[in-house]
Amino acid sequence: MIPGLINAHTHLEFSGLAKPLPAPDGLVPWLRNVVATRGQRPASANPVRAGLDELQACGTAAAGDITTEGPASTQSSPGDPSRVVFREIIGLRSTLRSARLALARDFLAEERADDCLRGISPHAPYSVHPDLFGDLVGLANTHDAPLAIHLAESPEELLLLANGSGPLRLLLEELDAWEDNAIASGSRPLDYLRPLALLSRPLVIHGNLLDDTELAWLADHRHVAVVYCPRSHAHFGHPPHPWLQLLETGTPVILGTDSRASNPDLSVWNELQFLSRTTSALSPTDLLSMATQAAARALGLGSNLGSLTPGKKAFAVAVALPASTPWTLQSILQSGRIAGSLQNGHWHPA
Repeated sequence: MIPGLINAHTHLEFSGLAKPLPAPDGLVPWLRNVVATRGQRPASANPVRAGLDELQACGTAAAGDITTEGPASTQSSPGDPSRVVFREIIGLRSTLRSARLALARDFLAEERADDCLRGISPHAPYSVHPDLFGDLVGLANTHDAPLAIHLAESPEELLLLANGSGPLRLLLEELDAWEDNAIASGSRPLDYLRPLALLSRPLVIHGNLLDDTELAWLADHRHVAVVYCPRSHAHFGHPPHPWLQLLETGTPVILGTDSRASNPDLSVWNELQFLSRTTSALSPTDLLSMATQAAARALGLGSNLGSLTPGKKAFAVAVALPASTPWTLQSILQSGRIAGSLQNGHWHPA
């Protein structure tokens, strides 16, 4: 038995996709497909429900879920994984600043009829005006709410920040979402990291291309966690992720699946196995923590989840091993199969 797993980053609203969207040519063509897919979704579809069912089946005790659908997306049923639901905010045009800030404020302040914790997610540097980003950081600070931002994800993002050019600008112009001079020339991910020092629970999503200066800043601000999505990272063919370097300098690194738009499933167990089979540089105990104890702490759920400890939620995952396989944590991570979960005395088969 192991603790219930924590999927620190996903987008459940894409859980209706049968397979990942192709990404042979990088982020921008993939984003075009994402936009098109969102527009084609039937009104009757309930991908969040499908995603919650999948999370439950793969031993997930809690997830950090990015939503564009507002309070309706926070509704859960008994037995569902706990969630921290981040309201995604998009708006590079300065004319959208007031309305988008009000959207975030209403989401955090609305009286809750659900058991989901709420946070906000300024989507990314290329999709949120810097002034709006500052407003959202201030709002998260006022409400002591978690905040998640996709950052240092792709070369296209770094190019746009540096000089306002490249494929991302062309896409934003196509979507009528670009504003000249919104992003100062010479900007970089560090400019979006520094404001996070104010917050208690900030998450940097992906962080694929953080440079040495940014890694050093994170080492000095260890309350900022980086969410690594290994199989999504591999789907895009990104350069090697600096997750081991981050861990060596004390930055919390936790695991997510991203969405079914870039991943074949929502199983953080499969992320653990992917890493366990491809690296021996981290102890099995520390690797498991990336999807349990460290992840629970980063999402603000550490008092209830992340370990099999008296006083926490009674949520344990049963792992089955092939016959004759030794019962070590390393063999469990490499060869184990989720058989089901035990929640408050009730067995839920996988």
